[in-house]
Amino acid sequence: MSNGNVRRPESDLVSFATQVLRATGVAGRAAALVAESLVDADRHGVSSHGLIRLPIYVRRLREGMVDPVAVPTVRMSGARASVDGRNAMGALVATTAVDAACRLADEYGIGASAARNSNHCGTMGFYARGAAERGYFAVAMSNAPVTMTYHGGRTPAVGTNPLAVAVPRPRKPPVVLDIASSAVARGKIIVADSKGESIPPGWGIDAGGRPTTVAAEALKGAMLPFAGPKGSGLALMIDLLCGVFAGAASGADIGNMYEDWERPQNVGHAFFVADFTSQLDRYGDELENFLSWVGSLPPTEGLDTVLLPGEPERRAAHLADEQGVSLSATTWAALSVLASELGVDTPSAPA
Repeated sequence: MSNGNVRRPESDLVSFATQVLRATGVAGRAAALVAESLVDADRHGVSSHGLIRLPIYVRRLREGMVDPVAVPTVRMSGARASVDGRNAMGALVATTAVDAACRLADEYGIGASAARNSNHCGTMGFYARGAAERGYFAVAMSNAPVTMTYHGGRTPAVGTNPLAVAVPRPRKPPVVLDIASSAVARGKIIVADSKGESIPPGWGIDAGGRPTTVAAEALKGAMLPFAGPKGSGLALMIDLLCGVFAGAASGADIGNMYEDWERPQNVGHAFFVADFTSQLDRYGDELENFLSWVGSLPPTEGLDTVLLPGEPERRAAHLADEQGVSLSATTWAALSVLASELGVDTPSAPA
């Protein structure tokens, strides 16, 4: 433990989270997928979407807001797939959808899928990266509950709808861009609130529409989009695709994971993939030359190097593989309480 943080091997945390979910009634494969997606976020340093979410997942399962045994259905039409998540765990729905898109890409060269009746599924980078590691160019996106202002407004109007793009590389990990359409992922404000920390200016506003650096007030108010009209415009387009055209909920009709206890979330996801396996040999050298050139650019004052998209997360994952996945003391305490309630042992420190 350092700086109050707890480190445990990735495999131990995945096993632990899987046991917690199974103890809550989640079917085997779904439990493992959810556990992997959450721990993967922590492994890559994205703690806002990691095991800090496990307690709310369990609560929604207990409250009947998520079906622990539902199996998504897939309907194919040409190079498109429509997935009905049937209110299953979000990671199961998203995995089903991206796998369907990849199968279509194998047949048509490109594939697209849209999912409805889903739930929070973790980071979109988890799914885009997974496809890219198999040789596909991948775009993944999801809508989310209304927690962010639309540019020019002062009340919540759109979600912090995330977008991830992953490009495969011949002999190296893929390049992965994973962003929220807000100035910062809402989960980071949740983390700050759990630690009693303030947030930087520009992240959110309070319920009265005033700028705030108090995390709890921002959670009661609204997130702010990145780059004003660009972020809110991107969020709107993602909601149109993942909500309206996918047949899922959109805007204020999306259930809030932390606040709505009378309706499912009905989140929507969309995935676009292209089979690049045959292109990597042809363009691999050019790809690596370009990426090397970007990485070798002279850094601005105060920085040591220029980083490619996803590089900070890759470095965090490398450290986690060497020293264990890092969890905050607050998250560890919440997981310990959850484990005690369900009769599951928390992972012990390595000998």
